[in-house]
Amino acid sequence: MEIFHTIYNVAMDSFFRVGVFVSLSLLFIGFVDYKFNDILIKLLEKNKKNGVYFSTILGLIPGCGGAIVIVPLFILGKVSFGALVAAFITTMGDAAFVLIVGDIESYFKILIISGFVGVASGLLIDKLKIGQNIILNKNLEKKDSEELLNEESGHKNHHHIIHEKGDIIDKILHKKSSLKYIYILTHKVWYKLFWLLVIISIPFAFKHLLEGHSHVEDHINPIELVGVVGTLLCILYTILSRKVIKGSDFDKTESKLGSIIETFIHTAEEAAFLVTWVFIAFLSYEIFLVYIGGENSLKMLLNNTGYLVVIGATLVGLIPGCGPQILLAALYISGGIPFSALVANAICNDGDALFPLLALSKKSALIVTLYNIIPALLVGGVIYLLEK
Repeated sequence: MEIFHTIYNVAMDSFFRVGVFVSLSLLFIGFVDYKFNDILIKLLEKNKKNGVYFSTILGLIPGCGGAIVIVPLFILGKVSFGALVAAFITTMGDAAFVLIVGDIESYFKILIISGFVGVASGLLIDKLKIGQNIILNKNLEKKDSEELLNEESGHKNHHHIIHEKGDIIDKILHKKSSLKYIYILTHKVWYKLFWLLVIISIPFAFKHLLEGHSHVEDHINPIELVGVVGTLLCILYTILSRKVIKGSDFDKTESKLGSIIETFIHTAEEAAFLVTWVFIAFLSYEIFLVYIGGENSLKMLLNNTGYLVVIGATLVGLIPGCGPQILLAALYISGGIPFSALVANAICNDGDALFPLLALSKKSALIVTLYNIIPALLVGGVIYLLEK
């Protein structure tokens, strides 16, 4: 029964401690993106010489959307390779929201550090003229447009950003969804249920944050059950949206920027994904603590591993997608890794922005990843020495 109690408490903690506040933060950023991101994109397109600075600003926006929109701009030759690197260095993906909720002081520290590193790296790369010879694989243009292109991508009145209807970006990054009934479930039912649950949970989440909670013993508290149900629904929806539907990350970003309803829909999906990984991180941390003998043993282990923990966090950052990075941010909040490792991971990880770049130019994706590793290890190493 002990494992049931652990799972129950971690599920409740994940939704009340992180899920509710992260969902509201995601929605706020989504609304800001919807209103103002298009302005930044237009400024970026018109000011290629200042591309590194504008790309850094877009990358610093919590979530993956800012870095994702840089990808087609680079492919279409509207920004430099240095601007692409700057955006990828500064983006933390959805892991940023975990820090905003769990440790906002650390979040702002990383914001400043990665901002400086992103600008410096981007300007240096452009000065050395690195990446100027990278071009899109022309074989992509020969693919059958009927196979690749789905103008609506399941949405009505689809709004294209940066690119034009029928171009190479449209053909490759917009994916068709043939799962009609699941699409109806996610776009007509799920997001409404999710936001209703979040609204209901707001007072419980504040109460949980201020007072904490007692471990469940012989009875189930109805309020605590709301948090558990919230996490379970998030896990179910994440499996559905990530493993069954498998939509394009660029398509989702573009949809959010073009419609406030799509902002609500895809923000709910992102929040569910984030809560799922937070649950995995918190549960893994609790099990690991039991295995090694408690927090004192963890501190001894971190002291013994030394700089290896920074290298490990950098390697995790190489994994495409936000999931592992969310896990690492949650572990930091729980005390599982030092700040130096978190910084190294934040600089090295590209969130979901790497997926559209991989689809359009594998060579660019490989090179930008390599150029992220160097500052991640250097800056993470310096901070590690300062921590000692």
